[in-house]
Amino acid sequence: MLLVVGGSATATAQPKPNPDPARFDKDIAAFEAQDRTSPPAPGAVLFVGSSSITNWDLARAFPGMVLVKRGYGGSHVSDTIHFAPRIIWPYKPSLVVFYAGDADVAAGKGAEQIASDTAALLALIHKTLPATKVVVIGTKPSPLHWKHQDTIRSANARIQAVIASDHLAAFANVEAALLGADGQPRPHFYATNGLNLNEAGYEAWTAAVRPVVLQAAKR
Repeated sequence: MLLVVGGSATATAQPKPNPDPARFDKDIAAFEAQDRTSPPAPGAVLFVGSSSITNWDLARAFPGMVLVKRGYGGSHVSDTIHFAPRIIWPYKPSLVVFYAGDADVAAGKGAEQIASDTAALLALIHKTLPATKVVVIGTKPSPLHWKHQDTIRSANARIQAVIASDHLAAFANVEAALLGADGQPRPHFYATNGLNLNEAGYEAWTAAVRPVVLQAAKR
C-alpha cells in the first residue's frame, strides 16, 4: 500500500529492525488460555495493541458494548502483524480498534516505517476479515516522547491519508484532547513515567476516541 503525504521530498530513512515478537509468547499464550476457558462470542469489538489498550477501562468507556481486550504493553505495530492469526482472526470481530506507536517511536523508527507497518496491518485485516471495520487511534503525544513529536505527527498524518480512501477504516486523533493551551502535553493526564495515561488522561482520550468507535460500529 503506497503512502503519500504532501510536502517536499525527503530521503527515505533506513528502516529499523523489528524486535523479536517471541518476547510476547507468554502473553499471547495467556490470552489463548483465557479464550479456551471463556471463548468470546464472534462479532465483538476487539481492542488490540500496546499498554494504552491494556490500561484502558473499556467497560466504563463503552458500556453495553460486547468487547474483547487484547493489549500487551510495549508492543510495536509489527508485533500485532505477527500475532494477528492468534489475537485477531479467532475472534471474527465486527470492529478492530488498534493502538500502537509509542514503542516504535522509542525504538527510533521513523514516520514512514510506522505508517507503512500500520498500512500493512490494515491490508492484512481487510484480506483476512473482509467485512471487519477498523479504527486506528493515532499515536498520542506524551511528555516522555515529546522530543519525537514531529515523527509522531508525521506518522499520524501518513496513516490518516491512507485511511481517507479506506471505506472500512477510520482514524481517531487524540492529540488535541491531550495537549494544553500552550501546545504541550498536560502533565496531569499522565502517570509518573510521563507515558502512560492516568484516569484523567483516559477521560480525555475516551472523549476523543468514543465517537469514532461508535460511528464505525454503526456502519
